[in-house]
Amino acid sequence: MPIKKTNISSKHTASGNYLNKRNAIIALVVIFIVAVILLLRNQLIVVTVNGESINRLTLINQLEKQAGKKVLEGLVINTLILQEAKNKNVTVGNDEINAEIKNIDDNLKKQGQSLDQALMLQGLTMDVVREQVKTSLIVRKLLAGKISVSDKDVSDYLDKNKESIPKDANLEDTKKQARQQLEQQKLQEKYQEFIKSLQDKAKINYLIKF
Repeated sequence: MPIKKTNISSKHTASGNYLNKRNAIIALVVIFIVAVILLLRNQLIVVTVNGESINRLTLINQLEKQAGKKVLEGLVINTLILQEAKNKNVTVGNDEINAEIKNIDDNLKKQGQSLDQALMLQGLTMDVVREQVKTSLIVRKLLAGKISVSDKDVSDYLDKNKESIPKDANLEDTKKQARQQLEQQKLQEKYQEFIKSLQDKAKINYLIKF
């Protein structure tokens, strides 16, 4: 008889341990589910207005309607440029990117503004700027040799804009800025032709309509 009591007691103990473990597991699962629900709520709901929720999907749909086509076209063009650069073995190093960013910063400082201030006003990050600068430098290399600005072009430009040039401006600096301005104008013209040629020969399959 004593042996039987011990067996019964052991069974009750084992059963109790099993139930405790089972309850603990259930409690952990419940806590996990609640945590996931709260996390998803923060991810899915972007704002509440007088208790009424506006979810992320609604926001994304509106953004797609307002700017989706423009953003998608920009992504397509950027992809075409990078693909062309790869085909032509054109690359841009970090030193080149850093030098161009410094040049932009220096020009902004001459106008009484820093690059950081400009980025803050436009809501951009330095990473975005670096990517834009990289793409711009790649385009310049791809179009190198197709853009030229002569001394006569610079002289004519200065004559046409002499009223807007400060009298105490340094002549060499003014010529340099004028040449850069003319190069940028011609680059923009060639850029449009260049992008159209890439689009014409590319196989672009849009899977979404805006």
